[in-house]
Amino acid sequence: MTAQPTPRVFCDPAESEAQYNLRVAFPDFPDVLASWQAATRRVHAARQPVRDIAYGSEALQDYDFFPSGRPGAPLFVFVHGGYWQGGDKNDVGFIVEPYAAAGADAAVLNYRLAPANRIEEMVDDVLQGLRHLMARREAGELTFDPAKLVLMGHSAGGHLVATVACRAEAAGLPAPALVFPVSGLFDLPPLLPSSINHALGLDPARAEALSPLLMAPPANTEFQTVIGEHETVQFHEQARVLAEAWPRVSRHHVVADTHHFTVLNLLADPGQSAVQAMIARMLAL
Repeated sequence: MTAQPTPRVFCDPAESEAQYNLRVAFPDFPDVLASWQAATRRVHAARQPVRDIAYGSEALQDYDFFPSGRPGAPLFVFVHGGYWQGGDKNDVGFIVEPYAAAGADAAVLNYRLAPANRIEEMVDDVLQGLRHLMARREAGELTFDPAKLVLMGHSAGGHLVATVACRAEAAGLPAPALVFPVSGLFDLPPLLPSSINHALGLDPARAEALSPLLMAPPANTEFQTVIGEHETVQFHEQARVLAEAWPRVSRHHVVADTHHFTVLNLLADPGQSAVQAMIARMLAL
């Protein structure tokens, strides 16, 4: 039987800017960002994470760690968005609250950014951050269960966690048990005509090589995609095509009345049905 070609995301080049320049599409971003930062300050005050743990020698190679105090806990790791050229863990640490409250250890990773760094280096950073966490666990400093590794990433972070899941075992790391890409990017060529690519400098060959859609998905990792109801058409298409191509995408959550940025606010709300479903799945590992 002839193998079927991998489905791809198509975007008219003339529409790329409108579909992928999200701070123009959703101009309330500054207010949403301020709400994230305020929520993060509250979670930091309540949870008292260990801040700014270096996993490398360069700026932004660090993470915050929220210990559960429970041996054998899941490890929930969050990777921020920002189109690989912005964002910071101090903007989004609030997202760990429902998962930490459910008993997980949690970490929020920074990584180096464009234009000074390439996306390939950012993938390496996330792998290096995970390697640092695993080494601390092997040294007896941390007590999470490495078989219960859960990754979540937003936007560019969704791309990074999907890519890292495909490469973890080859990098000597345990395959994640569960991955939640939120508003993720899985097929990168549609971005090339947009202004987003100015800082990234992607060419068609690198965009293809960096597209999780074209990678072999890990055999034992479950994926659940998440998206805001009012995302652009292309972001809905990115999630749809990944689910069509990857048999381990078990569920797709559409968060009502949210867009690309406000979706994160509701993903920190333990009363949301999507959050309850994701926590239940994490706890079932």
